[in-house]
Amino acid sequence: MGNQHYSLLSGKRILITGASGFLGFRLTEHLLREGAIVGGLARTIGRIPAMDESRNYSFFICDLEDLEDTRRKIEEFAPEIVFHLAAHPDAKEGPPQYHATIKANILATVNALEAFRACGGELFIYGDSCKVYGNAGVPTCESLPVQPLSSYAIAKVAGWEYCKLYTRLHHLASVSVRPTLVYGPGQGINLIGRVIDAVLDGQPVLKLDGGSQTRDPLYIHDAVRAYAAIAEKGRELSGRIINISGGFEITVADLALLIVELMGSKMRVETDLTRMRPTETMRSYCENQEAFEAIGWKPQVSLREGLKETVEHLSGIRSKKDKYLMKKVAGGR
Repeated sequence: MGNQHYSLLSGKRILITGASGFLGFRLTEHLLREGAIVGGLARTIGRIPAMDESRNYSFFICDLEDLEDTRRKIEEFAPEIVFHLAAHPDAKEGPPQYHATIKANILATVNALEAFRACGGELFIYGDSCKVYGNAGVPTCESLPVQPLSSYAIAKVAGWEYCKLYTRLHHLASVSVRPTLVYGPGQGINLIGRVIDAVLDGQPVLKLDGGSQTRDPLYIHDAVRAYAAIAEKGRELSGRIINISGGFEITVADLALLIVELMGSKMRVETDLTRMRPTETMRSYCENQEAFEAIGWKPQVSLREGLKETVEHLSGIRSKKDKYLMKKVAGGR
């Protein structure tokens, strides 16, 4: 009885937009373990079929760009807390990307805010990004001015401004969570996955655009703990920006070399400092002191440990795929 865990989120009705994504899926798993009643909302099923059936879980297919559809689904679930994680990712710049970020990252945020306000929700937790700081400097902190360099970052800034507008007009409590590069088992395509794939493909050389730019990778389980801790604090954090990271700044080149080392590979990593995207963030690092003071959180998983888990997971998936393809080829002969 003395070791029994009690969560302040137990019994809370919590909705996650973008629930079929990497972070959304892992956060759903965590909140269900905490005893919350969770609703998942997304455009596609994604990772949801992998989740164990739970009487405390409901999933809704919804287009957040459609206000009426969003209203119906959010009203049906009637959440007390919303984690708004749905977003169009950073990608190659151009009109298609501009339009996608405006619709998926601004319009969808406004629709989610309006639907949540209409159903009398308590706390809107906005899935922001440390990319909004651009090259404003490090370490990132709540008072650091934003300098968005990409259409994705511009849209994220605009989304948070609408959250603050809803606080001023409707007293809807909202918090911005700005993580650095979130990684781990089950992740989508990013730098870490690209290096792992290159090693598994047996490539002799990996060429990087740049290499001197830094990143501060945040392991998925640490990220999930931070989001949950923010929800537990509730309305007292309204208006705050919480920056979270792994707490370790490393160059892209050194990160790639570390992965190569952990995989026991001889693959060379070549850098080209003349090839940099004009939207590139040159340094990314957060000390996490403000997050510790606000929610009692700090990362627990070291970069080496987190990368090892990620490598083992992705290698296992590749191995299963390769065996399946070999059986398919053999069967077709």
